[in-house]
Amino acid sequence: MNLILCPLHSAARRWGDAIAVCGPEGSLSYEALDGRVTALAHHLAGQGVQAGDHIGYLGQNRLEAILLLYAAMRLGAVFAPLSPRFPQAQRDQLIRELDIQWCWSEGELPEGVRALSVTSASEAQRWQVDLDRPLTLILTSGSSGHPKAAMHGLAQHIAAAEGSHDQTPLNRGDRWLLSLPLFHIGGLAILFRCLSCGATAVLPGHQDLASNLKQQRITHLSLVATQLVRLLERDDADEVMRSITTLLLGGGAIPASLLERLKPYPIKVLTSYGMTEMGSQITTGPANDQGLSGYPLAGRQVRLNEGLIEVRGDCRFLGYYANGTLTRPFDHEGWFATRDLGQFVGEQLKVLGRADNMFVSGGENVQPEAIESVLKRCEGVEEAIIIPVEDEVFGHLPVAVVKGPWQPEQWEKRVLKKLPRFMRPRRYLPWPEALNQTGLKVSRKAIAEYVHQQG
Repeated sequence: MNLILCPLHSAARRWGDAIAVCGPEGSLSYEALDGRVTALAHHLAGQGVQAGDHIGYLGQNRLEAILLLYAAMRLGAVFAPLSPRFPQAQRDQLIRELDIQWCWSEGELPEGVRALSVTSASEAQRWQVDLDRPLTLILTSGSSGHPKAAMHGLAQHIAAAEGSHDQTPLNRGDRWLLSLPLFHIGGLAILFRCLSCGATAVLPGHQDLASNLKQQRITHLSLVATQLVRLLERDDADEVMRSITTLLLGGGAIPASLLERLKPYPIKVLTSYGMTEMGSQITTGPANDQGLSGYPLAGRQVRLNEGLIEVRGDCRFLGYYANGTLTRPFDHEGWFATRDLGQFVGEQLKVLGRADNMFVSGGENVQPEAIESVLKRCEGVEEAIIIPVEDEVFGHLPVAVVKGPWQPEQWEKRVLKKLPRFMRPRRYLPWPEALNQTGLKVSRKAIAEYVHQQG
């Protein structure tokens, strides 16, 4: 065991009156949150929750999720949030795979788990926690298949937060909007970043991002370039953007036109590369239109092995958990192979795409992300995904799915100017309106299904 004073209790002692969580139901200071979590830990223990138990959470970003996470930390239990949008069959399969015994749900409780209740009581108690004990199970994006559950301990979450501050300044009084779901690492990481420096995690009060920004004085925001484009196109863009000091962008190439539109605003704009397995951010640096993902953060190591990105560091996950088994996919030196292709440009990392996304067309290797990067720099394009479609002559041919004003002739001209002809999309399809995107990554599997439905 490696016992330390509970980070939440430590935060309550350092910044007792600072606001820890703010949302539709009001605000909680760090001292008040500490008291609520202490009472909840006793309440859960009274219901039968023990150290090592897996606690599920099925819901949107709510105060209950934050309380349960920190209560699990104190009890030595494992917090396993799941998307409420999962189909029932997939949800039930994941509950079995992750050995979830207890669950809090904002909807109907799944079969095979015991219900948890949350108390509003408050108690004061000094609490120690085990730094090395498993704390969370967070699903990978599953963009190309069944998601895996990455297990992290408290030590990894703390290291991820501390490394983030290397490039992303965050202080007491700053307010980071929980715009990313807490069942994704990008959302969960915001809680630990705020906890480490007395900042405020803000729960959304509206589904509409702009409404949250106008009403909740947000200083820090994580989002993708397409979301930012929509904010800047609003008539009230100045009002929407007025309190923001720091933007953390994810999701690939950033158009030069977007960076130009941001110049009038006194905002620190950052781009990053990260993944669930490393507690979110791996590299971060100034936003740019060259596709650079920034510098390796403190506590992270990055290397290239025959063009493939490998990572390790204090925030690296413990392994993948399924059916009672923890699989540790690391080499003897602790390196984790990401399956992402990359190169270094000076000291910054440039991510070229997923190795398993590459396909062969007419005997040539095609990296979808290279075509997508060109398309995303076209005027008006919010998002672009390339899907390979089987062809009797060429093996596979690229099909482009594009979000934005419909002008494929212009996109075609730009692609032909920037890329060889074999990389030219043979077909353009409009973005599917029914696609739900909850994190920073688009589901390639969902886009591929849409393409194949079009015939």
